[in-house]
Amino acid sequence: MQVLDSAFLAPAAPVQRTVATSRSLERSASSRVASKPVGNALAPALAVGTLLGATAAFRGAQRSQASKGRRRQGPPATTLNPEEDVKTDSWGEKFVWQKAWYPMAVIEDLDGTRPTKLQLLGEDLVAWVDGDGEWRVFEDRCPHRAVPLSEGRIEKDGTLMCSYHGWRFNGEGKVTAIPQATEEKFPELQQNARACASARPAQVRCGVLWVWGESGENAALEAALQEPNIPPEAEDPAYEGRAKFSVWSHRDVPYGWEVAFENVTDPAHVAVAHHNIVSNRYEDPCPLKIDWVRKPSNKEGFKYTIEQVGKNIVTTMDFKPPSQMHIRTSYDEKSGASLTLVINFIPTKPGWSRLVGTTQIVTGENGEKPDGFAIYSAPLPRWVSHLLGPLFLHQDQVFLHYQQIILEKERRKHGNDWMQAYWMPTEADKGTIALRRWLDKNGGIAWSPGVDTDMAAMPDKNLLFDTYKTHTSQCTSCQKALRWTNRLNKVFKYSALACVSAGIVGTVSWPLVASGAALGGATLATEKVRKMFYEVPFHHQDND
Repeated sequence: MQVLDSAFLAPAAPVQRTVATSRSLERSASSRVASKPVGNALAPALAVGTLLGATAAFRGAQRSQASKGRRRQGPPATTLNPEEDVKTDSWGEKFVWQKAWYPMAVIEDLDGTRPTKLQLLGEDLVAWVDGDGEWRVFEDRCPHRAVPLSEGRIEKDGTLMCSYHGWRFNGEGKVTAIPQATEEKFPELQQNARACASARPAQVRCGVLWVWGESGENAALEAALQEPNIPPEAEDPAYEGRAKFSVWSHRDVPYGWEVAFENVTDPAHVAVAHHNIVSNRYEDPCPLKIDWVRKPSNKEGFKYTIEQVGKNIVTTMDFKPPSQMHIRTSYDEKSGASLTLVINFIPTKPGWSRLVGTTQIVTGENGEKPDGFAIYSAPLPRWVSHLLGPLFLHQDQVFLHYQQIILEKERRKHGNDWMQAYWMPTEADKGTIALRRWLDKNGGIAWSPGVDTDMAAMPDKNLLFDTYKTHTSQCTSCQKALRWTNRLNKVFKYSALACVSAGIVGTVSWPLVASGAALGGATLATEKVRKMFYEVPFHHQDND
């Protein structure tokens, strides 16, 4: 049985249970671990997006609360002050951003034969596979002359070579070759700590490369004592044989961690912003009821429920610092059937973040299937699901990119106080308020020293819709599909010309002309697909 990733619609795989530490890595790509509908044929494809797993519940909740008119009748939207409701006296010890695991990339979509450049908290990193087949992560700086190791090469002896002067490093970061040193001098130079690359603890879990937030003398020990935020369903024996995961997917997005998580904690925007994909902006918006399961604390984050009144559907939003929102929609508490979306936003650099996510379906104890099972189990090629993700994601893209710029301007006017920039009077805003309070308590994101935190808006809004730099160029699955699409496009194009030309020479051959027309249509279709590997524009003004 297969499921579809709600953001990227990828084939699923059974849950893989592995025990790994920072030194025990998986050695291979992991398990294939509306008022005007756009079209029934595209229904599975349009069930795309980072929040779609939760969206189904939100929309159902909204419709159940709505009357046949455009607004529901009943109690007022807010029964308490949402800002007062998130206050707590148990914040506890401050969260330390550098002492945590971050899911950085999906192994299946990386090229293990080349170094891969990554960013985390403003620090440039390089990921690569050593001679033992283990993924390693260094800070992207050669100790010799501070050039990027990501421009280097992975050699046949399993070392990472700096392409500037030929220095080589093993998986531990220890230098193994300095061509400019004599044989007599090299052993002495090799023992100098300054000759080593700065290695980060890293591990592969659930097919994802996880990286520790810092290097240093104690980093390996501290990392080994802390588990990454693996979804509990992945390794809990109670879910064995019932939990099915889609593969994880990654892409960069042109908005920062703060507004990315604000968007995730805000269920109310789905009904409006995602019009004609999963909602109707004129019928679905309504008041929401949010209840706390776990009030905010620095290290544990917070957890709340959105309950559908009158039906047995509950959505649980669980924020786990530093990067995860675990969104579980339960359709039948007795059977245990549920749909879960796992979203990670990684703070890569100011104004940008990386989305790493997956979806999972848990069937009931007696095989009961959650709502939407047919959509999420529909088979689609991995590259197709990646290609369709922006249809949903880009509906938020413009809002979030420019929101962070406006917030920065407001900060300069009023100081670092989001309460001056926002007015959030309804209960639907409780999650966003909790996130902002959590950030305040922990001093905001702890960027690496020297990182420029100033942000500038894209000079052209259309640049926000790029998909090549933000995903295709970083995904081997999509790169391969793009090459095949280009080839097919050329085959269809020249075949169409040949058929039409042959069909109109001398006596007209209508079958040949018809074949040429069909091939011409295929040419246009593949050209449209090809363009989606590069950009997927979206404008709300055109989304009627």
